[in-house]
Amino acid sequence: MKNESISGLEPRKIAHLVGLTLNDVQNEMGDDSATIGELLQIRLEEAGYSADEKAGAWPKAIERWLRPRRAGARRSVGEFLLDSRSPLRTIKEIRRGAKDRAARTDDDAERTVMTTIYFAAIANRLVFHGQRLTTYSHKDLCSSFEKLRAQPWMPAALVELFAKAEQACQEKMLDRRRSQEHSD
Repeated sequence: MKNESISGLEPRKIAHLVGLTLNDVQNEMGDDSATIGELLQIRLEEAGYSADEKAGAWPKAIERWLRPRRAGARRSVGEFLLDSRSPLRTIKEIRRGAKDRAARTDDDAERTVMTTIYFAAIANRLVFHGQRLTTYSHKDLCSSFEKLRAQPWMPAALVELFAKAEQACQEKMLDRRRSQEHSD
């Protein structure tokens, strides 16, 4: 698979690449999809940027949201993605950080995991706030969420989030069709 940056591509092309990436990695790994699942779990449990980490850490802008609010309490990336009360700024930074990391890595599993986190951030805002944090159409998002939730390595909590996001997209598309029918 050729490694090219996704920054600068049109959203539709990125969505197409996401589908290809997920399928290619699944085909290459065969039954060994546990590796992606394990890596995804590690990334979801990350608590944010550390000055000691190498390039590729989460952006410094989300560090204040990820650091402990009280002694012993840490919020992980996964907790933010699944929490309806997560600040918009934090979700946007997680999305941006995942997109950047996906574009920079040469590792197919890491790219797939970062792409998953990218779409989980989009799903968070769509499900919990009805906001679309992307220029992807609801149809393209629906397709991406469907592909993601069907992956054998996907944690149950993200399967549920992607299923709800897919349903939200379908409802938006239905609402749009209805409003077009009424305007005709």
